[in-house]
Amino acid sequence: MEEKKRRKAVQRHLNGESPKSIYTDLNRSKKWFFKWLKRYQAGEQDWYKDQSRAPRQRPTRTGDSERQSIITTRQRLASHPSAQVGVSAIKWELTKAGTTFPSDRTIHRILKQEGLVKKNFLPAQRS
Repeated sequence: MEEKKRRKAVQRHLNGESPKSIYTDLNRSKKWFFKWLKRYQAGEQDWYKDQSRAPRQRPTRTGDSERQSIITTRQRLASHPSAQVGVSAIKWELTKAGTTFPSDRTIHRILKQEGLVKKNFLPAQRS
């Protein structure tokens, strides 16, 4: 519905109608009209469609090298049968190596995304 209004507004402008009469008739703002006219004039094929408002980049995203360090440390710890492999152990190992890393929650999230978090179930106790 909105897309039709956008296309209709621009078409009316191309037919010679004044911008004020168009956006007043459609019950829209001046800013709205000129936003869609500008997108049309930019020459994009789908100019009338909504664009994502999500950020294109995440500045606080954990880098690939940090992710790999966390995963490698976890796998190295898991290779020893009696070693602890939790977030605290991983953070300790990384700190010993002289690196600072994100929060415990971030490390846990990375491990979970990689499928490295496994729940330990205790066997049922018999009475």
